[in-house]
Amino acid sequence: EAVRREGKDLDTAAADTAAQWKKGLADWGLGPVEMGELALAREAVIFTPGSEAGVPLNILQALDPPAVPFASAEEDLRDEIGGFVTGLLGLVGIDADPLRSREFILLTQLIENEWRGGRGVSLESLIPAVADPPFDKMGALPLETVFPRKDRQDLMMALNNLLASPAFAAWRVGEPLDVARLLRAADGRPRLSIVYTAHLSDEERLFVTALILNKVKTWVRQQSGTSTLRAVVYIDEIYGYFPPHPANPPTKRPLLTLLKQARAQGVGIVLATQNPVDLDYKGLANMGLWLVGRLQTEQDRARLRDGLIGTGAAAAEIDRLLDATRKRVF
Repeated sequence: EAVRREGKDLDTAAADTAAQWKKGLADWGLGPVEMGELALAREAVIFTPGSEAGVPLNILQALDPPAVPFASAEEDLRDEIGGFVTGLLGLVGIDADPLRSREFILLTQLIENEWRGGRGVSLESLIPAVADPPFDKMGALPLETVFPRKDRQDLMMALNNLLASPAFAAWRVGEPLDVARLLRAADGRPRLSIVYTAHLSDEERLFVTALILNKVKTWVRQQSGTSTLRAVVYIDEIYGYFPPHPANPPTKRPLLTLLKQARAQGVGIVLATQNPVDLDYKGLANMGLWLVGRLQTEQDRARLRDGLIGTGAAAAEIDRLLDATRKRVF
């Protein structure tokens, strides 16, 4: 459509675009042979949670029982449960504060109770358990005092409406959310797994991304230490997922943990943004490498310049380097 608006011939525009990319790759010493080898060396899959446009990703299989005993990974598995519950409640319009939300505390207790017994949970089994939990206390107080049955039934109906919605059906089909399967194809080749979320609402994107990050964190903690790169987690357009304090979306905690600890198990984290203020300063402090591209505004240059000077770099050298950036040069 863009080509037609410009009044160009489609075939000519396609040939021009191909030539442009061919030249760009050739400038980096990459030709048809290298690109062919790359295509054969790995499998690439585009996952579309909540849609069958690509390969669906079965988000609700995240409630399957953990592969390790609960007691051996309590902190990580609780984070997984918390991320799932926060996202699930977000889908029904409930702000899930881990300390104040009765809904959050009840659902996390229900899932943890099953996982400790080595049992998985389905949304179908979780919904009736909201009305009739297998326990009668929340903390030190009776369940009916903290969260009366009438209020629990409101939550049960909200979750049931979500489950019954035809729009939610696509969330329950497709490949399971399994980190090992995201990293390796069935034939053993490395797998490039692209989880595409542009079609989702903001709440749904946070739900999916937090769930994946918590799954990756649990997987990372089960790996042995290594000095070589084992996997890379790359997030494009980080805005909203890792904001500065005091904002605290469900993606922030697992991402900060991965930035601090994952390198010891050979997992690299790459975050991309058009604005450095989109990132929490604690995260920036844990990043060993900053790649700076062309900055569009003087304000962005000034922010970044101040930050780099704070690391001990010379102002004149920073200005020289920033002046040299152009498209696809960092």
